Amino acid sequence: MATRYALGRREGITEELVTALRDYERGPFSEREKAALRYADRLFADHHAVDDGLWDHLRARFTDDELLELTWVLAEFIALGKVIYVLGIRHGGHAQV
Repeated sequence: MATRYALGRREGITEELVTALRDYERGPFSEREKAALRYADRLFADHHAVDDGLWDHLRARFTDDELLELTWVLAEFIALGKVIYVLGIRHGGHAQV
């Protein structure tokens, strides 16, 4: 995966950081970031598996307002990824200009 966008680079996203997402539990992420990534994985794979234990874990690290925003953003990106896939829209390094 390549980091292609200037905004992300300005915010400190490096190729190494993107690569570390594959094994984020052992990556250079804070516990709060790892909690958000766990939530993203569970929400993507099976939203029915977002249980009380995960919510307790998240509530220990995020405010209710932050959880609402995180959930909303994750849902938008998950849905967008599915739409892009289903419609066969070329993106990223595979897009033709």
